[in-house]
Amino acid sequence: MNYSGKGFRYVCNAEKMAEYRRLSPQQKLEWLEQMNRFLYDLMPKESKLAAERFRRGEI
Repeated sequence: MNYSGKGFRYVCNAEKMAEYRRLSPQQKLEWLEQMNRFLYDLMPKESKLAAERFRRGEI
């Protein structure tokens, strides 16, 4: 894989994939919600405002 160093890259091994497959649908949704909150907390204020405007259908 060619990686330029820009953006981000995530590598997941077979063990981690198997671990995720063992989670129940509820656990997967809870994990997704936690990650969403974590990422939202790290977003710049301008990005949060744009996301809110998008959700309201303003943009």
